[in-house]
Amino acid sequence: MGLFDFFRRPPSRDAFAQIVLRQIGQDGLASDSRYEREQFRIVSGSDDGHVFNLDNAYRDYCAAPRKQRAHVVQHYLSIYSAPGVPSSFADARASLMPVLRSRRQGDHLRLLAQTEPQRPAFATACQDFSEDAVVMLAYDTEANMATIGQATLAQWGVTFEQALAAAMDNLRDRTAHSFVALGNGLLLGDWNDAYDSSRLLLPDLLYRACEGGEPLVMVPTRGRFLLASSHHAAGQLAMVALADQLARDEGRQVSTALYGVRDGKIVACEPADAAVATALRRFQTIVRADLYNQQKAEWEQLNTSTGEDVFVASCLLIERQPGERVVSVSSWARDVHTLLPRTDVVALEVRDEHGERSGSKLLAWDEAQAIGGGLMEQIDCYPVRYRVRAFPDAQCVAAAPACEL
Repeated sequence: MGLFDFFRRPPSRDAFAQIVLRQIGQDGLASDSRYEREQFRIVSGSDDGHVFNLDNAYRDYCAAPRKQRAHVVQHYLSIYSAPGVPSSFADARASLMPVLRSRRQGDHLRLLAQTEPQRPAFATACQDFSEDAVVMLAYDTEANMATIGQATLAQWGVTFEQALAAAMDNLRDRTAHSFVALGNGLLLGDWNDAYDSSRLLLPDLLYRACEGGEPLVMVPTRGRFLLASSHHAAGQLAMVALADQLARDEGRQVSTALYGVRDGKIVACEPADAAVATALRRFQTIVRADLYNQQKAEWEQLNTSTGEDVFVASCLLIERQPGERVVSVSSWARDVHTLLPRTDVVALEVRDEHGERSGSKLLAWDEAQAIGGGLMEQIDCYPVRYRVRAFPDAQCVAAAPACEL
């Protein structure tokens, strides 16, 4: 290859993303734009508020003559910066898609709105799906994806259910049978179109793909769909292990639950096999602790900005031996206004007859709630926390059965 051929070569994907980001900055389009390398896209706004998928733009950029490449970027940016969602439901209907998102996303946005009051409020339109996930709506075009909010539904004059029905029709039209066999009866969805996890909303697909038994599914991240049979414990164990790996490697988590079909509806369920149940609980405990730590950092930032004097308790993990059961632990101290996470074990402060701190007593969560439930105010957040301003009676603490880690 000659020197001039080298300089004529199209840029790498990462280099192209930086070209686009620089142009966004020069055009003053979105100061908070960021490049997400794994998804090869640029996102602006809060957590998928506005998404520019770069694949088509990169393909056209590479195919264009050098003198035309800047025009290709400007063309796609004109689409990206234009109002992403039509003003009428009729115009938007064909591009609506359902998306599954972590319930943590809503909690993150609420805290963000309180810490950054200058940020425009965005009321997301969503529907409860499971303990840790919600169904949302996206307006998806060739160049970008926009999350649908309550204000947009009101402008369209439709309910969430009406818009979701249209989105589900579109998802079905885009869903062919596309799976990769990973061994042990485990299947991986192979659509790779940003809606792999959304296919969990299609019970008939689950049954068509499952070979014997009842279908069991996990959607650990936004682009992953894992399916195993209720008759294949080895496949279920492999599924939980892969879900754990994907959650750690890919981020953008959706749900740690195991899902099945009951009476034609998708529901979270418990594994029948004891080994699978143990592995699933371990995975869920580790992920929930990570979410609590993210939440703690955000809440502490909020407390700093508002001046509120409240302790945001940590969620700690204890593991006696690698690969064994993981136990989550939090601390409840006297005379401290605390936001307490729900953990397997609560360490309650113990004092001697002189009123001096002499250690801690470990209680299982249910025991701690039994003696102090009246002091615990549940907060509307995910993962759930409890506001405690007082401490249980010392005699009740002493009488409660201690637990072993």
